[in-house]
Amino acid sequence: MKRELLSLTGVFLSAGLVACAAPEDPRQLSQTTVQYSCGPSGMQQPLNVQYTFQGDEALAAKVIYKNQAVDLTRTTSSNTDVIGNTFSGNGYTWTTEKFDKSNVATANGGMLTQEMTQTVNGESSTVSNILLNQCLVAGVVQ
Repeated sequence: MKRELLSLTGVFLSAGLVACAAPEDPRQLSQTTVQYSCGPSGMQQPLNVQYTFQGDEALAAKVIYKNQAVDLTRTTSSNTDVIGNTFSGNGYTWTTEKFDKSNVATANGGMLTQEMTQTVNGESSTVSNILLNQCLVAGVVQ
């Protein structure tokens, strides 16, 4: 009887170790929040961005700036991933260096812009107003 219990215990422990070693499901969602310090030296402003990943790929970003949260989705057209990642929505665009889940903690941000309508000589046009730029990683919250 004692031998059977030891055998069963060994089987369960082995099964547990195999489950721990199994790779993550690439469809599983996860989140990482990156804290940035933006602007030229001496004039830095904080910016927090919560990224949502599916597997290793960033799908969305929630930008938290001046007590306002803006949900953005990743732009995945053929040219947007060449230089970095671009997230847009709700009239805002956030650009970063190229990253995935493995190196999000070291990829600096580019700039946060907001699209605005501007009228000059009676002609209205949409312009991108730069809210923040030169965003360096200051920390990461898992």
